[in-house]
Amino acid sequence: MREHSDPHIPAISTPGLNEPAEIEEEQEPARREVPGRSEATLRLAATAANLGLWDLDPATGEISGNAILSRLYGLPAERPGRAADFHAAVHPEDRGRVESALVKLRKDPGSRLDLEFRILRHDDGSLRWLHSTGSWVSDGRARRFIGITLDITDSKLAEQRLREASQHDPLTGLPGRGLLFEYCSHLLAMARRTRSNGAMLFIDLDRFKPINDTHGHGVGDQVLQQVAKRLVNCVREEDITGRLGGDEFVVAIPHPDDCYGPAIVAQNIIRSLEQPFHVGNLQLHLSASIGISLYPRHGSDLDSLLKAADHAMYLAKEGGRNRYRFFNPLDDGSDEREAQVETLLRQALDNEGLQLHYQPIVDLQTGMTVGAEALVRLQGAQGDLLSPDVFLPVAESSGLINRLGEWVLSEVGRQHVRWRQSGLPPMAISVNIAPQQFRQRSFVTQLSESLDKSGMDPAFLEIELKESTVLEDVPEAIAALVQIRKLGVQVALDDFGSGFSSIGFLSSLPVDKLKIDQVFVQSIGRDRQSQAIADTVLALGRSLKLKVVGEGIESADVFAYLQDHGCNQAQGYYFSEPLSAAEFEQWCRQEQSHAQSVH
Repeated sequence: MREHSDPHIPAISTPGLNEPAEIEEEQEPARREVPGRSEATLRLAATAANLGLWDLDPATGEISGNAILSRLYGLPAERPGRAADFHAAVHPEDRGRVESALVKLRKDPGSRLDLEFRILRHDDGSLRWLHSTGSWVSDGRARRFIGITLDITDSKLAEQRLREASQHDPLTGLPGRGLLFEYCSHLLAMARRTRSNGAMLFIDLDRFKPINDTHGHGVGDQVLQQVAKRLVNCVREEDITGRLGGDEFVVAIPHPDDCYGPAIVAQNIIRSLEQPFHVGNLQLHLSASIGISLYPRHGSDLDSLLKAADHAMYLAKEGGRNRYRFFNPLDDGSDEREAQVETLLRQALDNEGLQLHYQPIVDLQTGMTVGAEALVRLQGAQGDLLSPDVFLPVAESSGLINRLGEWVLSEVGRQHVRWRQSGLPPMAISVNIAPQQFRQRSFVTQLSESLDKSGMDPAFLEIELKESTVLEDVPEAIAALVQIRKLGVQVALDDFGSGFSSIGFLSSLPVDKLKIDQVFVQSIGRDRQSQAIADTVLALGRSLKLKVVGEGIESADVFAYLQDHGCNQAQGYYFSEPLSAAEFEQWCRQEQSHAQSVH
């Protein structure tokens, strides 16, 4: 171990530290550094930032460092640690990777270090995550490798909590869609290997919407939590119970038998959910319609089984509700329904039959409308408006999604220009971009041409992409996003928190906004996991200087929470439902008039 005049600070002499001081001496003699001041400044800066400084001698392999480095490893701060002490603390699973990195450093004089690894501290054995960076320097006599080490355990734990929470439904604690599909995929793989059977139950609650509408979402959420508990009590430990969203649940039953078959489980669930639900002084009643599909009779993959069970549930609901029904291929009219929706969509694209509605986006500090999200609507055969959940899957499967996406961008541009010409103040309009549309190599070109044709200022267009879309091919996604931002268009990550993006990945992604998934927003104040995820996203936004938008706000309590915790913008039914173009213009003019009267 090499000694320094100060045992806690390596005697580091680098061009980055010394050369600027020499320049200052020549240009401003009055500011001449007092000997030792630069080392003292370095020591104070490192202490304030809790940085471990280290100096590796390539000839001996010895490492010297400051007191903070020793404390990070759980070594006595009063004496420098030995190289063997630092190496011994590295987690066994990371040791090979760390040693390989050090070997590469010794062999390549031009290499740099940027490494995350775990250690088991010497003093208490606790596991900590460290991040070390370093580079080669020369003091004129010999080359050494110097660097810094930072404890990143808190950020790693935040990432882990985000990952774990995003895999479970934050309201009920049941596996969410992603984890449910993962579990079911394992069950299917096992069933194929063992040539066994399986069943899937698709459960939709009857008369749940009136509970939400009459008593509010808070009461509805408590009912859903009680439903989840009753479902778990109706199945075996080896069965999988999950929530797809809303009032839809799924139960997967591996290897059913005569004593415990899907019909028996369905009957038990129906009887259980018929019992009253008590929330405060309220006594509430609902029932369930259940569709059942069987493996391998009705499908050999998860999507087929889920689709079959969903169709059977739909027929059970049509047949009077509060009952179960097995899937029957002869009853499957899904292809016909999809064909009808596809026909409607093609006609709408050909004859300008689509509509855009705009949901206001509000600045949480001023309360003023600063933008809107454009939401496409399709008119149904009976004159009703179909939601995107109905026709977007058909658009994707029929190859119409790109044409639909181009229409939305074009219409948003034309509408924005019309609003500006009518005297409305400029505001951002956000547009959801489907994965298939974004993956086109010509997407950036089409976006540019659409802006040129409409005359819309690119600074007021914002495209929204889901995490999963970007994660499919990160290098290509980053390249496309760089080009999009060069056009002047803003980029937002939509439904953030529902998937999982590491902090390192997010910091390298060229985006402007994070939109917190409304599932977590709506559960703030009632669910600790959801609140933790929302807090994590808000903290990420602040640290990366990204604006954060809360989606799906429906109550004053959630509004106040996000406002108090630094959320920048928000949207949801608490402010306004999606409005037609004319209604949105009226909304903005009323807001302008109110603001002028106040001032």
